[in-house]
Amino acid sequence: MSMIMIMSIFFMMMTHPIMMIMSIMLLTLYMSLAFYLFSQFSLISLIMILLILGGMLIIFMYMVSLSPNNKISLNWMMLISLFFMLVFINWEFHFENIKNEILNKIYFFCFMNLIMLMMTYLILTLFVVLKLTNSNMSPMKMT
Repeated sequence: MSMIMIMSIFFMMMTHPIMMIMSIMLLTLYMSLAFYLFSQFSLISLIMILLILGGMLIIFMYMVSLSPNNKISLNWMMLISLFFMLVFINWEFHFENIKNEILNKIYFFCFMNLIMLMMTYLILTLFVVLKLTNSNMSPMKMT
């Protein structure tokens, strides 16, 4: 859980839209890996990767087409601190106490919070994409 917090904090510190989308993609990959290690059921993590990363790639293509060719300025201190946090973080997942017969049920009560979080995240992403595409403040390139 601390890795998710660290990646979320670094997401808020980024200023370039392409770097923000790349950090969201990394966060999604980490969350799906953690969910797979938690449940030993790859279907939910695969669906999460396909839906969220597919949507992020669409947003990525939209942002690349609208943003000018600016050089991405990297904050080297932030990258060095991220590297050291990744090295020293505890990568052990403590999910051994959960019984395996519970993990095979997708809509079991213990997964309802996660499923609701995923649905809320997808709805929020949909609203952000709608807001970006319907905005009259930014120019739409005609090709």
